Amino acid sequence: MFFEFSWRLLTVPSRLAQFTNRIRKLASLADQVLISGGNFLTIAICAHSLSLSEQGKFTYIFASYMALLLLNVSGILQGAAVRAPAQNDSYQPALARLQLVQALLFSFAICAAWFGAGGLFGWQATLTEAALLFAFLITQQLADFDRRSAYIFSEAKRAAYSSAALYPLRIIALLLVRPETVSQVLWVLILSSFLPALPALLMAGRRRPVTANSWSNEIKAHLAYSRLFIAGAPLGWLWSYIPIFMLGIMHGKEQAALLASIRGISNIANVLMEQIETKVVADWARISHGAGAEVMAVAAVQLLKIGMGLWLLGLLVISAFGREIVTLVLGNLYSPHWNLLLIGWVGYGVYFMARVYGIKHRVLGSNRVEFAGNLGGVIAALIAGFTLIPSQQAVGAAWAYVIIAVAMGGSQMYLMKRSVRA
Repeated sequence: MFFEFSWRLLTVPSRLAQFTNRIRKLASLADQVLISGGNFLTIAICAHSLSLSEQGKFTYIFASYMALLLLNVSGILQGAAVRAPAQNDSYQPALARLQLVQALLFSFAICAAWFGAGGLFGWQATLTEAALLFAFLITQQLADFDRRSAYIFSEAKRAAYSSAALYPLRIIALLLVRPETVSQVLWVLILSSFLPALPALLMAGRRRPVTANSWSNEIKAHLAYSRLFIAGAPLGWLWSYIPIFMLGIMHGKEQAALLASIRGISNIANVLMEQIETKVVADWARISHGAGAEVMAVAAVQLLKIGMGLWLLGLLVISAFGREIVTLVLGNLYSPHWNLLLIGWVGYGVYFMARVYGIKHRVLGSNRVEFAGNLGGVIAALIAGFTLIPSQQAVGAAWAYVIIAVAMGGSQMYLMKRSVRA
């Protein structure tokens, strides 16, 4: 009896550790559900309340935000996830300051572009729309930094709190306001992201320790490490949105809104994809640093199996109930085009495999792999876009995304095989 009691006492720390680990995973999953679900519902609510023309404007706004998000992730967070364990306490405030400067500069550039040359895509932003867009891009980027940096410098629970302070309020406000113009949508987005943006703003203004390196030297070292990530970010955005913008130029922003809104349903899979980019990368970096590359490679295979199992289940559901899903989420206006959802889901499955492959090699130190995939994706987007979109319109653009994903995976594998031979 004594030995049994003693054994139970000895196993208490192990059980507590397992319980704590489960809580962290639940917090991370809750955070991703809030993010993906929040973006999904934002697009859906706007599709119901906005005209197709105004939804087209919102499609361009969301594309602009995604461009900045990719720049922030590549220029700030991807490198930080790998470098943070070896840095001192001044690293996070330095990155927050970089985020603030980057957000101001790039947001202004994007708003100036829509105000000055948006007519090319069918939306010449007014001064009011451009000002609201600028405010939204600033606050949303700071809120994103607060959430995403928590995975690197704090814990998943902290990230979940940040998301919980933003997305439920945003969805409730959209449901209450029922916006009819994109300006009304932007007001809701700005106000809902203001509170979560404050911690990042305070972090950027925090006084640095006297013993810390200068901010410029710290940022130079960070950017030097992240240079391939940064170079790949515009490519990642280009392949993501070339088909939509080509569709808008050739057939109008209404067609672009159809494709982007229906593809937005597929983005529910971002619950898993966001887990990879935030929590999984940081975890794999720690595993590779501590237990070795072989253990990390096993974790990557397990993730791939889980993800493809969920993708196959989604494919069966969409094949059986695709029209009903599109009608329920977006309304009757979109239901005749439900096949875009099925095509998009096929592309998402291929993209997931390419994404896991690229991230695995990123953590192992080969930054070139994802860059090669993004470059292959851009080339495929241009070729498929000019080939399919003029005659097939939105359907052709949807198939272009499948071709892009195949090209990304093929480019990554070709580079690795070539590296092995060399």
